[in-house]
Amino acid sequence: MSKSRGNTIMLKMTAEETAKVIKGAKTDADRNIAYDPQGRPEVANLLRLISICTGETPESIAAGIGDGGGGKLKAALTEALNAHLAPMRERRTRYAKDPAYVKDVLRRGVARAREEGITTLKQVRKGMNMDHGLD
Repeated sequence: MSKSRGNTIMLKMTAEETAKVIKGAKTDADRNIAYDPQGRPEVANLLRLISICTGETPESIAAGIGDGGGGKLKAALTEALNAHLAPMRERRTRYAKDPAYVKDVLRRGVARAREEGITTLKQVRKGMNMDHGLD
């Protein structure tokens, strides 16, 4: 899936919006779903996405869909992806309602990154013998 192709699935999307994007995903005319990354890259991509969500192998997912065709493949992906993304979407919604909390987390992250950067830079200067009394 690619943002430039207009088929990106974002966390802010609803389950219905996700289903609509998946329905538009490219497959092929062969009704028998098989995992063949070289010969059927579009189908293989959708099978891999289901695999990421479920932990099941693409081959076993394909075997379960069998002659169900692209429609059954896309329905399986929609179900698996929406289930996988549900907890993340819930957290995103919660954080979107509390911008002060998000800003605080970002401020603390910046402070920690700054500390790490200063420490790393000191180590680099020392390693390069460039720490002439700088602290």
